[in-house]
Amino acid sequence: MTRSRSHHADLGCRADIDVLVRRFYERATADPLLAPVFDVLAVVGLDDHLVVVGDFWEQILFRTTRYDGAFIPVHRALHGHHGLTSARFERWLALWTENVDALFAGTNADRAKIKAEAMARSLARSLKVDMS
Repeated sequence: MTRSRSHHADLGCRADIDVLVRRFYERATADPLLAPVFDVLAVVGLDDHLVVVGDFWEQILFRTTRYDGAFIPVHRALHGHHGLTSARFERWLALWTENVDALFAGTNADRAKIKAEAMARSLARSLKVDMS
C-alpha cells in the first residue's frame, strides 16, 4: 500500500533534511542531464558535500547559522565548466520538488520547494541563464 502525501510528516529537523538531501543527490547524480554537473563530487567527496548542503538547507528552513559556504562562486565555477542551462535548472528544481513531495508534507516542506524555486531563479539570473 502506498502512503498518500497527506500522511507524510513535515520537515521538522536536521535528520529530515539529511534524508531529503541524500535522496535528492542519489537521483541527481544518476540523472542523465544533471550527472555531469555533479561529477565534481567524486573529487570533493559526496559525504562531505552532503553535510555542507544539509547546513545550507537547515539555515534556510530553520534559521540556524551552520552554513559557511560560498554558494554563488561555487555555482559560477560549475556554470563555467558545465554550462548550467535553463534545462538543468528546471530539472534540478523538478527533482527537488519530487523528492520533497515523496518524503514530506507540511509548511516546511512547502517552504523548501518555494525557497528552491526562488534560489534557482535568482542563481540563474546571476549567471545570466534565462529560465522564463
